[in-house]
Amino acid sequence: MMEADSGTFVARLSVFARAMVATLLVLAAPAVSLLPGLTTGISGSGASVKFPPGYTEMLIITVLVTVAASALGAWIAGHAGFAPMRFVLAWWAVISVAVAAAGVSLGHTRLTDLGIAVLVAALAGAAVGLPLAAHR
Repeated sequence: MMEADSGTFVARLSVFARAMVATLLVLAAPAVSLLPGLTTGISGSGASVKFPPGYTEMLIITVLVTVAASALGAWIAGHAGFAPMRFVLAWWAVISVAVAAAGVSLGHTRLTDLGIAVLVAALAGAAVGLPLAAHR
């Protein structure tokens, strides 16, 4: 029976840790769009949802933060972050399409805007982060 080389184990653990950091960065970044709900209060439910002032700016910030998190994650994890980052960004894209569809079906423009903004953030993050991760 062969014994595991401790140097190899540490190297693999380091790669795994960097990939997890990249994944968590990309997973958390689009959630910035929820900050108005935590700070100024998105209130109501269904068609009566009220959005706070500054909501549009927060959507723009969501895109910028997601792009920055994708680039940082790619820089930290390198090629090891390519697959998990791709999965998380695709997951955000699916969620954003569902949110946009809900906004359209409820006739709520701001909810549709949220879905579209998170989709743009996921696509922009993929456009910036994935090529960086693939080449590192």
